[in-house]
Amino acid sequence: MDYTALGKRIRDERLMQRLTLEKLAERTDKSINFIGQIERGEGKPSLETLVDIANALGVTVDSLLSDNIKASDNSIDKEVSVLLHNMSENGKRFILDTVKRYLYYHGEER
Repeated sequence: MDYTALGKRIRDERLMQRLTLEKLAERTDKSINFIGQIERGEGKPSLETLVDIANALGVTVDSLLSDNIKASDNSIDKEVSVLLHNMSENGKRFILDTVKRYLYYHGEER
């Protein structure tokens, strides 16, 4: 288990949602120090704590563990498909433009 990657993913999600460490600790009923240790990869959360953190962030446990799960390309395709399906037309256009720019600048085939 890569606890550093797990902690980084938790921290990134928390920051993306503009939550403070204190707010996440409050939502999970854990100490600020413990949440900080988890985010730094120093603390090893139990499954129960991991579920509490995922629920507090409104994400799935598997999304937090994605660096530790050997997912097939098919599962990634499915996840992208579901996300795009629920997106507005403007959002889809934005994503399409972003992907095209990524492919252009990184020299990848279309």
